[in-house]
Amino acid sequence: MVIIAAYIAGLFLILREGVPWLKARASGVIYTRGHRRHKVLRAEEPERFAALAANRFRAMGVGALVLALAVGWTVWSVFGAALQAVAPL
Repeated sequence: MVIIAAYIAGLFLILREGVPWLKARASGVIYTRGHRRHKVLRAEEPERFAALAANRFRAMGVGALVLALAVGWTVWSVFGAALQAVAPL
């Protein structure tokens, strides 16, 4: 059950930052985070836009780490179950 929650949490954390990042890359408009969101246009402020896009991309790392741990845990569990099925103690 915890593995399923880790998959869901990892996907949620990746998509929470990934969807706005992809939209910003396609449209050239990114919004700041927080209570008062500001629109930053790539054409007007290229340095700030690049920094905000890089921060969004880096924020996806936590979700990717959680997802990688869930995959590793699943592989480890399947490997352990296969070993017990082949050579029970």
